[in-house]
Amino acid sequence: MSLSFLYIDENLSSQESISKNLKMFFEIDNIHCFNSIRKANRYLKEAKADVIIIDPNFTKEVGFSFVENRLNDHIFILHSARTKDAVRGYELGVFDFLPKPCIEDRFLMCLKRLKNQEYIIEKERSILPQPYVEVRCDLMKERILHDDISHVEAMGDYVKIVTEERKYVVLMSMRKIEELLPEELFFRTHKSFIVNSKKIENFNAKEVALKKVKIPLSRFKKQAFIVFMQAI
Repeated sequence: MSLSFLYIDENLSSQESISKNLKMFFEIDNIHCFNSIRKANRYLKEAKADVIIIDPNFTKEVGFSFVENRLNDHIFILHSARTKDAVRGYELGVFDFLPKPCIEDRFLMCLKRLKNQEYIIEKERSILPQPYVEVRCDLMKERILHDDISHVEAMGDYVKIVTEERKYVVLMSMRKIEELLPEELFFRTHKSFIVNSKKIENFNAKEVALKKVKIPLSRFKKQAFIVFMQAI
């Protein structure tokens, strides 16, 4: 397994040195580089990137909004001449901050840590699935047990993960949270709702009844839902 990289900087003058150092530590043929967030977003619709190295300071785009929106999907390394970006980055929980101009020893130290992270990711992908979903909520990483989740509700750019004890509002798309939850346990009954099959008390052609709430069942999902419930 090898990590995939993306480099985003309005000024791509550091591209060559970044690529050179990455290839010293990782088995990569190429690092994809973009000078705008718009281009990077377009690329990420079709491809994946485990690690994104980004200077968040753009003339006409808001780099930190991009970081916040994708923080649960990628490992972020900030690469900036503004030292205050380090504070903002660590508050968000980015992996590292590299000052500009790039100090080679400092960059190599970061890559050594990242190499270890690659090993951790590989091990996590090879072992049995964890019984929880890990998300970032109120600047804190939270691990929510699958069995504790009642349902998930879409809230624009956010999702609300509901348990009996608490509601977690997380900056994440419904598609992403659906990918993180085990498909044998959770079902998306509607474009705005995902339910935990263990929490279902009964259902009819239009809704699914949980302990404290009724969740709509889309007519387009009804047949697939019946098959899903018969299989568990």
